[in-house]
Amino acid sequence: MTLIKHIGEFKARFSELVEMIKKGVVIKVIKGKSGELVGYFGKNIKSEKTFKRKLGFFNNQGISINKEDLQWSDEELEGMRL
Repeated sequence: MTLIKHIGEFKARFSELVEMIKKGVVIKVIKGKSGELVGYFGKNIKSEKTFKRKLGFFNNQGISINKEDLQWSDEELEGMRL
């Protein structure tokens, strides 16, 4: 179950909402008249979106960097004097 709370109400009823979160309720906190998302609070929250980020400098260069590209052995690090 997901409850939507304005940030002011979230701050005013914090202790009560923490108890609800312990029971498994997810709380979506918004702010302003536009309903801008502040965040989700709860146990075992799973991201609705998954996306692959590109590094800013390389964004327009056609270069992709994977996690595996950033893993070096001890010998390679010593060779780089790190």
